[in-house]
Amino acid sequence: MLGVDSRLVTPATIKWVRVGLIAGIAAMPMTILLYYVLGLAVDAAWQGSNLVRQWFWVLATLVLAKAALAWIFRTGQFRASGEAKLNVRDRIHKKVVELGPGLLGKRRTGEIANIATEGVEYLDYYFSVYFVQIWVAIAIPIMLCAAIFWIDWVVGLWMLAGVPLTPLFVGSSARGFRRISAQNEAVKNRNSSQYLDSIQGMTTLKMFNQDRARGEEMAAGNEVQRRSTMKLLAVAQSQFVFLELGFALFSTAVAMAVALYRYSGGHLTPGEVVALVLISLEFSRTLLLIGEFFFAGALGREVARKVREFLDETPSVRRSRKEASEKLPAGELSIRLKDVSFTYPGADSPAVRSFSMDLNPGETVALVGRSGSGKTTVTNLLLRTLDPDSGEILFGGIPEQQLSLAQIRERIALVPQDPFLFFGTIAENLRVAGADASDDELMAALKGAELFDFVQASPAGLDTMVGDQGMALSAGQAQRLAIARAILKDAPIVILDEPTSQIDVETEAALHLALKRLTRGKTVLLIAHRLSTIEQAGRIVVMEEGAVAEQGTRDELLTLGGIYAGMIRTKRELESLVGPRGAGGLAEAGA
Repeated sequence: MLGVDSRLVTPATIKWVRVGLIAGIAAMPMTILLYYVLGLAVDAAWQGSNLVRQWFWVLATLVLAKAALAWIFRTGQFRASGEAKLNVRDRIHKKVVELGPGLLGKRRTGEIANIATEGVEYLDYYFSVYFVQIWVAIAIPIMLCAAIFWIDWVVGLWMLAGVPLTPLFVGSSARGFRRISAQNEAVKNRNSSQYLDSIQGMTTLKMFNQDRARGEEMAAGNEVQRRSTMKLLAVAQSQFVFLELGFALFSTAVAMAVALYRYSGGHLTPGEVVALVLISLEFSRTLLLIGEFFFAGALGREVARKVREFLDETPSVRRSRKEASEKLPAGELSIRLKDVSFTYPGADSPAVRSFSMDLNPGETVALVGRSGSGKTTVTNLLLRTLDPDSGEILFGGIPEQQLSLAQIRERIALVPQDPFLFFGTIAENLRVAGADASDDELMAALKGAELFDFVQASPAGLDTMVGDQGMALSAGQAQRLAIARAILKDAPIVILDEPTSQIDVETEAALHLALKRLTRGKTVLLIAHRLSTIEQAGRIVVMEEGAVAEQGTRDELLTLGGIYAGMIRTKRELESLVGPRGAGGLAEAGA
């Protein structure tokens, strides 16, 4: 309908658009008939009779019908826009979930948030004004011209001569207006992203004394947005002045002048002159509708274009796997990566190439390597947030193509290096892993994560607020809360992305105890940056430039004298210079 992407509308949207269209178009015959009857009343009064008294109920019925249709017209407009906005927001959220973490490498969070909130509000104008009124504005002039021709063909010809000028004028400025509205939308998205970045990075800005500079930068961006908005308003106001004061008043003046001339020649009655003038006033309303829906349509079309572009984004995981042909076996699970390669879009070389690794049930494998060697990419491939370009990943001997994403992720618990905590309470963050978990189960998970004493000592207990992104907690508490979340999930496979890399030695001891409880009897992949953590692994896989450089037990790799042995030598040399604690941090940076 009207060439709108079917993803932006629902059957309810189309239904209410049709209701608005029917009511908007049906109101015009009522209006024409009302004006014509008023004209007859004027002729009757001119001849000394009172037609209004005789036709009172007819006039009252026409007025009430016109009011009812106007109400239905507006209701249809805004119900259509409401349905469309809810649908679009829901689709944007589903698309964000479908795209997964890979989305953040392409788009800024603030831009997505702005499109889903303020941007979608402009769809209100698109569906409540443009989407409905465009057809009403097309139908009304035709009906008005037909009515005027029926009353007097000469006046009709004069009125018809000016009708094509309106779309010609509107169309001539459409291209420039679309360009300005596109620029305005881009500026708003950029400013929203800058604002969100500034809030989230406030501590960093202040520590580097860049808060004032960022404020000036944002003020400059706001000034650009103000100028862009003023350009939009200038175009809209110029159209308003041109259409209302130009075409609208001119058409009424022409109708009045020609009608009076025809009356003086005896071709029209006084009532017909009144009816023609009143009907010509409806041209003014139509012209204003055209200017209004043009402005609203330009803004709405630009937002709709942005939404379509976002919905067309290609997911990093190409196959939906909503219907799995296989089911994972219960209990322990093995993982095999066989000749897996992956290259990020736009990259010159693969992040992972011909990578093979087995993760056997109950085994702890450490994955080590320098920064940029591909460890994080391997983790994302296992978590199914990325699709391998080639090779095969098997879970329990079953190729991942035959398994649903939900099945795979249900069997894996992740403790990331920088755990994300949602704004809310400790209990709410824990129930991300188990929505139906009881308070006793939550406390048991906290006890296993060495966070029980902290929660018990807090006045609010499980209802203790963690703050935005866990800012109310220390780094160690946030890490232990992430571990508690993994304990609550109780998945057979655990991926640890070095959860002890950003904490002090005292807190590390508590974390190691919590991790020991979490991984007991589990299959564990340990993404290691801190070399002291690797000692708990039964096997070590060393990555170099996206591939497996060497693997084996700790003793085997030390005997081999390769990359891992070099890391250990570097660590020992640093310890002799700066001490064990300083060397741990430096060795971590090297890994």
